[in-house]
Order: sequence, then structure tokens, then C-alpha cells
Amino acid sequence: MFRTSQKKLSPAILKGLCRFSTFQEGDFCILRNVKNNKIFFTGPLCSNGQRGVADGSISHESIIGKKPRSRIVVDKGSTVYMAHFPTLQEYVLNVPRKCTPIYPKDASTIVHMLDVQPGDKVLEAGTGNGSLTLYLAKAVSHEGKVDTFDVRQEHSKNAQTHVQRYSRGKYASVVSFHVGSLGDKLQEMMEPKEEYDAIVLDMPQPSDEIPKILPYLKNDRFIVCYLPNMTQVLSLVEFIRDVPLVLEDCLEVAWKEWEVKATYIRSLLNEANEKQNDEPVKPHTWICRPKNWDVKGHTAFLVKLRKAAPVQDSIVS
Repeated sequence: MFRTSQKKLSPAILKGLCRFSTFQEGDFCILRNVKNNKIFFTGPLCSNGQRGVADGSISHESIIGKKPRSRIVVDKGSTVYMAHFPTLQEYVLNVPRKCTPIYPKDASTIVHMLDVQPGDKVLEAGTGNGSLTLYLAKAVSHEGKVDTFDVRQEHSKNAQTHVQRYSRGKYASVVSFHVGSLGDKLQEMMEPKEEYDAIVLDMPQPSDEIPKILPYLKNDRFIVCYLPNMTQVLSLVEFIRDVPLVLEDCLEVAWKEWEVKATYIRSLLNEANEKQNDEPVKPHTWICRPKNWDVKGHTAFLVKLRKAAPVQDSIVS
């Protein structure tokens, strides 16, 4: 069904939708060693800030005003780093943590499972570090809304800081933060017949909250539960037998990174060195192998439930 109205975006939001041309104070930056690709996360940038790297330090002032992909030289050194704006994945993995975040492999899958789109309204229970919050906000865009709840003020405040600082507050207006009991807060804030397009629950026992939140979910839409162990999954599946929910999927997401790079055959390299030829030696073969030391393995099971409340069918004669 087509939407009949659109939210008018403020000039500040429209400016935030554009890619930034230069680094400014308050931005975050990825510094990538141009030789070995090792990265260093720094920010928020400030005039007197410094970032220690493997072979010295880089002043924030040497980054501020530069364009992405500018080359930055280490103070009192010769190592060169390239400056980049961090991706959402890089940002959520590197900002300070008050608790373990939902990692990008799971956050992106949750967004996919919820089938959210720009303009949707989403409920998140378990704000945590705010990583999933940002993925949800990006999915619903500035036309949508994310209400995120946490029982701990410390977590909510920390997540709010991360959302406000990401990409110059690009999604800050999309997210509303709430602290306290989920059921009680919803009763206070929701209007009659107001509903969410999707719900995600990051809590040990979602069955405690599902009866309270289910009336606020649109029929035939989805809840995704983030559950670290199978015992929790079985308990949830047993519980939904008595409520209008059906199990759609139970997924475990694993990412395996691969190392793909050109390299040299040692015997040919030694031969070239013996000839004392000034011409540069070109790589002769490739390394293609999994990074076995960096496998993104089990974090949680993602359980997708569909609301299946009965409807009164109209009979066509």
C-alpha cells in the first residue's frame, strides 16, 4: 500500500544525508596503514587530540580539514596512513563499550529478517551498546522511527552518545531512548490502535515481555529474538504455543573472513636479488585462505516469529 504522506526533512537532516567532503571536529576517522592495511580508529576529532599508532602518533589537527583518502604521515616518522570515514560496521565495532554489542553479522541479518523499510516504526527492547539501534535507524531512515528500551540508565545513556556521534548525528532524530519496564512504558506512551511494524527483543527471557508487547505489533508482522543458547530457544518455542505467534525461522550466522593477496615465490625473489637488478620484482602467485584466527563464529540464535492473530474473513458469494 502506498504511503499518502511523507515527513518533510529539515535542512540539517538533508545536509547529513550527503557524504562529507572533509573531516571536521567531532568526526571519527579510520587511519589505514598503506603498507600493511592495519587500521586505527580515532575520534571524536579535536584540535589538541592525538592518536597513538604502532610507530608514533598522529595529531587530530593533521586530519581535520583533509578529504577522505588523504595521506597522513606519522609525527617524527615516515609511515603513511590513509584517512577514511568509518563505515557503520567499523564504527559499532570500535566505539567504547559498556556491554557486548550485537555484532554486524547479526544486526544486518536481524534487519533482513524483520523486513523493515523506510518509514517503518520499530520497537527494540535491550538497547545495549546501540549497535543494532543504528542498523535499525538506517533501515527505517528519516521517515521512520525506532523506540529503544533498556532497564539500565547507564547503557541507554552510552548508546545515545554513540547514536548522536555517528556520522554527525545522522540518525539521532530517528531514535527515541527509553529507560524502565517495557510493558509499563508502552502503556504510558502508546496511543490507541498505535502499532509497530517490527519488534526485536534482546533479553534472556523474551516470554516475560511478549504478552505485554504483542498487542502493539501489527498482525502478520515479525518479532526477532536474540538468544545466545539453544535452551532459551526451546523455552521460547514452547511458550508461543499458547499465544498468536508462529515460528518462521531460527538462524545462526557465521562470517569467515578470507585473506586474498599477491605474494612472491621466495626462490624467484632470491634469484632477482642475486642478479642485483634495479627493476622492481613483481608478485608471482596468490595467497587465498581463510583467516582461521578471525572467524566470526557463534554469538546467538536469531528466532523469527510472525504474529498470527485470527482475522474475520469476508465471504464473497
